[in-house]
Amino acid sequence: MRALCTGTPLTSSGRGSINEIDSIMQAMWDNYRVSPSVIYVNSQELKNITNKVLSNASGPLLRYTAAADDNNMGEYEMVASGTISFYFNPFAIDGGRKIPIKVHPTLPPGTIFGYAEDLPAQYQSNNVPRCVEVRTRRDYYEIDWPLRTRQYEMGVYAEEVLVAYAPFAMFAITNIANG
Repeated sequence: MRALCTGTPLTSSGRGSINEIDSIMQAMWDNYRVSPSVIYVNSQELKNITNKVLSNASGPLLRYTAAADDNNMGEYEMVASGTISFYFNPFAIDGGRKIPIKVHPTLPPGTIFGYAEDLPAQYQSNNVPRCVEVRTRRDYYEIDWPLRTRQYEMGVYAEEVLVAYAPFAMFAITNIANG
């Protein structure tokens, strides 16, 4: 599934979530009964999501967890400049699912990508083993080209293709403006 923002920033729902992410997760559940298991973002989008989710309106919805052992009686720590590490998807079996948000090193700014690493039982078979996989005809190999100048020329190659068995179990939100 692909959602295209029209060059506008993400919008906060006012209840600690993002409208665009919520709507695509609801569409994935309503149409295919799947939920993403990981969300990849650029560092810019992680900052934007954190700013939208951690606002004065969502303050009462935050949860602070502390260990209840004898060493920390009455003590607590606060961390400055925190970020969102999980996104809660209410549209999943058993009352919802915590989805980890990870920063991807090569994802361009203005893009959010998510996919289901594990498919529900109704989609699992020999024909659909997982959402995506890389098929390799020939793994990395090196070719030393013949000498035709005084320098040695060589190349490293791989013959691979990405196979998408379940494209409906992936989503990308693109063209998101900063802010």
